[in-house]
Amino acid sequence: MPPFLKQAISVILAVFMAYVMYFGSFLPIRKSQKYIEARQTPITSLKQFNTLYDGVLSYKSPVGQDEVVSYYLEMLTEIIAQEKRNESPNEALIRHLVGKAEEWTAPIIERGAGFIFSRLIFNMANIYREAMLAVGEETYYQKGVELYRLGLKYSPDRQIFLYNLFDMYRFRDDKENARKIGERIMEVYNDERVKQILQSL
Repeated sequence: MPPFLKQAISVILAVFMAYVMYFGSFLPIRKSQKYIEARQTPITSLKQFNTLYDGVLSYKSPVGQDEVVSYYLEMLTEIIAQEKRNESPNEALIRHLVGKAEEWTAPIIERGAGFIFSRLIFNMANIYREAMLAVGEETYYQKGVELYRLGLKYSPDRQIFLYNLFDMYRFRDDKENARKIGERIMEVYNDERVKQILQSL
């Protein structure tokens, strides 16, 4: 092989490896670092919160977006659940946080696939559940049920979807659908608690 050809191949390989390292390693790691830094930053206003986390979530990386969004949803769920426990929940804040969750989750749900797709569906459904309990919004109930059902489509026997959907139907006194889900739980898990609840429906 001519020396110039060997040199050309070496340069191409070096460039390729640098490309792989940058997009496959540096960017995902940096995105994760930015999220950790955001979690460690004291928050003094909603504007600061949005600016900080929008910056993290919009940071371009070929991998890692779904994971960071999932962590973000879990954090928002905690905030909404905490707000729900207040004597007078801040409804405007809760609705704003739900909107931010939808903003970053919608593209992933529309894509309909991903390594942690079921987890993202579950986390977004939990936000709707907590928001529904906090402000009594029917739309949040419907969207939560829709996502739990979507989760069952991808993972038909997964406990987190079956049990949460069962509880959502019971909360709305939807006995027909609660029975259907409860019977499915009994088929798969033979849960004594669920058996007793079904007997009372």
